[in-house]
Amino acid sequence: MRLICPTPVYKKISERLGGNLRPYPIQPGSLTIMWYDIGAPVDRGELRELLSVGTLTTTIDQVALAFTSPSNLPPALVYENAIRAALSHG
Repeated sequence: MRLICPTPVYKKISERLGGNLRPYPIQPGSLTIMWYDIGAPVDRGELRELLSVGTLTTTIDQVALAFTSPSNLPPALVYENAIRAALSHG
């Protein structure tokens, strides 16, 4: 399975997954993430180049574990405290 995305999308995914995915060789049950940037501006009507920035192959199990891991969650009560602060100023 492959996921091809712009670099900003990859950064968000990596941030959410904690940046701790271990690389694996391509195999059944693996996911290859490839991210790209847009090349330099070109004249109107011309096609901009896509620049390959990186590739990571890991397993679907690693991704699932990273999504369900509590290590990437914000501190306890952070949302409640933000809502209370906003309500007290409103």
